[in-house]
Amino acid sequence: MAFIDRPGSEDWTPPRRPDCACPEHDDELAGLVLPVTGRDMEPLTVRDLVEASALGVTPAQSRDRWLEIYDETDSGPDVIGPFHWGLWLGDEARMCYDDDAARTLDQALLDRPGIERVEWMEREEFLVGAPGLCAGGMLAAMARALADPRVRAALSR
Repeated sequence: MAFIDRPGSEDWTPPRRPDCACPEHDDELAGLVLPVTGRDMEPLTVRDLVEASALGVTPAQSRDRWLEIYDETDSGPDVIGPFHWGLWLGDEARMCYDDDAARTLDQALLDRPGIERVEWMEREEFLVGAPGLCAGGMLAAMARALADPRVRAALSR
């Protein structure tokens, strides 16, 4: 996988409230309780994660807007994008889902309104295509994905 620059990648400007298409924002979900998997800990709230810098978002840099995916065929790379946001999860947020769950976190995020594409880059980083969502809406979308019980329910145990 490689990052590429494409003409027009720099034209997108992150929307701001109230001119965004977000169905909800992180401040509206501050008290949303997120269960913690397999640990003897109290559940966390969205506010807990944001305050601990364990849930964050930044606009994707121009070079991160498009990805080239190489496969084993001779047909050349596939280009996917555009991506508008970078989302990251810290240790606390990673306790809110299971890697072997029935629904992966990127799938749950893709279910959220306004999310067009998701690429799970590393364990704690995602690139997200969501041109109409603002930063607060992106955090709310990830909070709802973390709240989805299917991201904690293992396929077989």
